[in-house]
Amino acid sequence: MANGKLPPEIHVLKGSKGQNQGVLLPDSMKARIPFAEWARKPELFTKESFVKETAEYLYQVYGIGSDQDKHTLMMLADQLEVYIQARNLQDSYPLVIEINAGKTLAPNPFIAIANEAMKNCVKLMNELGLTPKSRLSAGRTEEASPVAQFLKGPLAR
Repeated sequence: MANGKLPPEIHVLKGSKGQNQGVLLPDSMKARIPFAEWARKPELFTKESFVKETAEYLYQVYGIGSDQDKHTLMMLADQLEVYIQARNLQDSYPLVIEINAGKTLAPNPFIAIANEAMKNCVKLMNELGLTPKSRLSAGRTEEASPVAQFLKGPLAR
């Protein structure tokens, strides 16, 4: 590698551990990503099953089951429900709708609602380590950050 760092997969083969290696999934969790059932049938989504499934995943991957995380996970379930409902309603109307008794055209409002809920979901998923990006950066330190330079000491360059 150009930067002298090995990818996580090579560390696994060599039995070594990289300084900034992401969290590897347990073998029992490695599988192809399935299609979300609620995408075809939105009525199949329930917050309770989502929270249970996601909490189990977090425990298996990270070994965490903090009681405090229930609040963040519930906020994620709420936002995902808003996203699913807005997406379902978005598909019921055209992209541009008439308002003011047909005098004005406007974008379908459910698009904006779905987009905002999706942004919130991604933020919350990052907080919980549920996105590929957040899993890969788990435990990574920024070597050039002022804090990292301070921790290296005055003689470090």
